[in-house]
Amino acid sequence: MPNKNLLNVWKETLSARPASRDTFRGMHLAVLHQATQQKWNERLLHIQFETHDFILCELKGHPKELTGYELPQKEEEILWLCLQFLGSLSFPSGKTSTADTFFSFTSANEQHLLTVPAGKQWALLLGLTGASRQQLLAEQPQLRKHYADQDSNVLPAVSLAYNERKLLEQFSKNLFGPFTTVHHIGLLFGKCYTAYAQQLDKQGGQDKDESLIQLYHRAIQYITENYMDEQLNLEKVAAACHCSIRNITRAFQGRPTSITRSILLIRLYKGRELLHTHPEWTLEQIAGMLHFSDAKHFANHYKKHFHRTPREERKVWIKTK
Repeated sequence: MPNKNLLNVWKETLSARPASRDTFRGMHLAVLHQATQQKWNERLLHIQFETHDFILCELKGHPKELTGYELPQKEEEILWLCLQFLGSLSFPSGKTSTADTFFSFTSANEQHLLTVPAGKQWALLLGLTGASRQQLLAEQPQLRKHYADQDSNVLPAVSLAYNERKLLEQFSKNLFGPFTTVHHIGLLFGKCYTAYAQQLDKQGGQDKDESLIQLYHRAIQYITENYMDEQLNLEKVAAACHCSIRNITRAFQGRPTSITRSILLIRLYKGRELLHTHPEWTLEQIAGMLHFSDAKHFANHYKKHFHRTPREERKVWIKTK
């Protein structure tokens, strides 16, 4: 069977397409009817809601080009938790988030501009300020310690798990009123920040600059963007991720596929796409384009993974069209 995680990464990175029409439906904060809903640009939707010490922002869409996003500002520092479902955000420091992770960062009372790259994007930002921020840090000493030990204002990311997604699903089903909105939001913030601090503490033995989960996602992203490079290999991926071969190998330990296998699979999925979209191309042309030694080499790997030959794939595709 194809590896689902890798297939999802492949689909999101290479085959994502914008929705046929803009809609706020499906965004987590759409349940807050008093929230401000707006188009940040033609293809990026934005919802923002503020109450007491809480600031909630959600970005979702498929921008065609780099887009700047200015965080809300307060008179004092804001403690943020970002849940990155799709795409990435780039910080002024040069750090970049990755999909399926969440992480914490702070912003001061000056302009704090994030960069949203082109492609499919979805992020939820939970900001805490004032007395609530101080109280949360008092209740989460491990989170406070991580900030004290970190030179940057962006803490390492950890993997988004089922529990965090379930929290958001439950939040979206709540009924909000004058006396319940702050209560529900406070519960969401408390549980999400607690989950992050606990996961961050568990991975304390990993590199401070970047967790292995981040490194894994960065490597997969680089491979999906550079699979056409004939010289793509372990050493080149490690160099692109600015890490040692040992660390990049550790990042793939316990994963269903190695780096070499990941490169092969991404090329095979691209080959399947080309078989569908370019029926006039020969197997030799597709094999050469994807750096297989010849059509037979491509067909052998294709059949092992998809359980049918490239020619059978085309026949099935034509019949189902």
